[in-house]
Amino acid sequence: MESGIGLILIFLVILFVVLGIIAFPIKLAAAAMGAQNTGTGSCLLALIIAGFLHSVGLAVPCAGSIVAFILSTLGFAWILGTNFWRAIGIQVLSIIFASILILILTAVFGVSITDVLSNFR
Repeated sequence: MESGIGLILIFLVILFVVLGIIAFPIKLAAAAMGAQNTGTGSCLLALIIAGFLHSVGLAVPCAGSIVAFILSTLGFAWILGTNFWRAIGIQVLSIIFASILILILTAVFGVSITDVLSNFR
């Protein structure tokens, strides 16, 4: 049995690795689009702010999806220090980079998405 401190350290290492993997596509996209702030902390903060603004935008009754997209784009533009159009590019490129990263990670670890999803049935 592991000690409590050892388990906490393992959890923190796994947490930092996961947060780094989450921020990596945004860092690549922000650097490709010429954003001023491309650090890991800025990218994670931009993701948190954009996620919050997206959920606020979805509460709008008629055009919630459009408002949510615009608000999350403004969140990325504000935190990463870029304009609205480049923030749209950051969002699109981060989705493309994240998809490629998922494909690489599943190929490296030999896990298929269908195997993972079949365990939740």
